[in-house]
Amino acid sequence: MNKRILENKRILILSVLLMFVALSAGMLEAKSKVGAAVKLGLSGEGAINDSTIKAGKDFSIDIYIENDSIRTGFTLGFIFKSEDIKNIIHLTDSGNGINDSGDLVGHNGWENNSIWDFDGTGSVELDWDGKLPEHLGFWGLSIKRHFPPMELKKVISINLNIVDTGTLVVDSVYFPPGGKWMFSSPADIAAPVEPDWDGPYSFKVVK
Repeated sequence: MNKRILENKRILILSVLLMFVALSAGMLEAKSKVGAAVKLGLSGEGAINDSTIKAGKDFSIDIYIENDSIRTGFTLGFIFKSEDIKNIIHLTDSGNGINDSGDLVGHNGWENNSIWDFDGTGSVELDWDGKLPEHLGFWGLSIKRHFPPMELKKVISINLNIVDTGTLVVDSVYFPPGGKWMFSSPADIAAPVEPDWDGPYSFKVVK
């Protein structure tokens, strides 16, 4: 199956998810909102501290999720950009991630179908070729199981290396065919919410 067919499959699945989210939102306008939050962190050999990366060393940008209600679907999107860094290296490990190349790794139930049981946690990679700016989206849908409330935990790692010094910025972004960050819930639990986000995050890359 070629890359174009795989990408079309992801877009189709994501469209189904977004229709599900929109339906849930329409059913739940009168319900009070509950919360979710998305945060970023650094890990790996190249992580000097929470905001500084060692040039030429492998590192991960980690996505953390905090959630206070049962969820049945989510969508998230990010943009990676820089004024002085032109390229980043994706650390591929085919077969060991949530995408084909393996540079996106899931944790705490986001690595397989144990939470998001409709085809697992998925990614939408737009211009994900190492040349900045790049766009990356994530989605998930649960039919039989539900994502339960949880304290802040790491759910996805983006494995990278940057040779040049400068500043890498990661911010929120929407990606087609969606137009929102969203966590949805069953109709009898809570209204869908757009999770809190304290970005953009700026990471300094130093020698």
